[in-house]
Amino acid sequence: MSLKFALQLFPSILLVILVVCILIPACTPNPNTGQRVAEYNKVLKDTAPITDNQKAAEGLKAFGTFLTKISNKEYVRQNTGVVYAPDAYLNDTLVTHHGAEQIKAYFLKTAETMTSYKVTIDDTASAGNEHYVRWTMIFSAPKLNGGKPVESVGMSHVRFNKEGQVIMHQDYWDSGLNIYGQIPIVGGLIETIRRRLEK
Repeated sequence: MSLKFALQLFPSILLVILVVCILIPACTPNPNTGQRVAEYNKVLKDTAPITDNQKAAEGLKAFGTFLTKISNKEYVRQNTGVVYAPDAYLNDTLVTHHGAEQIKAYFLKTAETMTSYKVTIDDTASAGNEHYVRWTMIFSAPKLNGGKPVESVGMSHVRFNKEGQVIMHQDYWDSGLNIYGQIPIVGGLIETIRRRLEK
């Protein structure tokens, strides 16, 4: 094979490698959404929320403060075990974690990947023993959106134990657009799908 022919073939080889790298992960099984919903419903059934309004109010305040300080690694180290119960459940739409230690490790890892982070608590509401925190988040990470800020709105559904610690934390936000949608190539694919669904 001549050098000239090899150089002409090189872009085609790169294209094939790129297509394979995209298609192989795309062919893996989709997440079992039914299983995730079943797990959430089991957590709702298994976590009996407290009826002490004072403890719930204290827990809600501590949780809101925690959300605003997730980028502070020292704060996360010192306060995750205070805010979250030892057997707490967290699902932030990206991942699920069980227990304060797993939750702390997750938030510490998250803090390491961000170059900036700000959460504003927009509103809180309670319906009996169920509590909801509506928030706006602006964050930056080198691998997302070219390092430029990403802004999102979301809501956290939380329950507290008798000590006022979070025993259940379920987030609702558009992680597809605000995380996966900011990754090169993947973001373009998501946008193409979104535009087709809009038609």
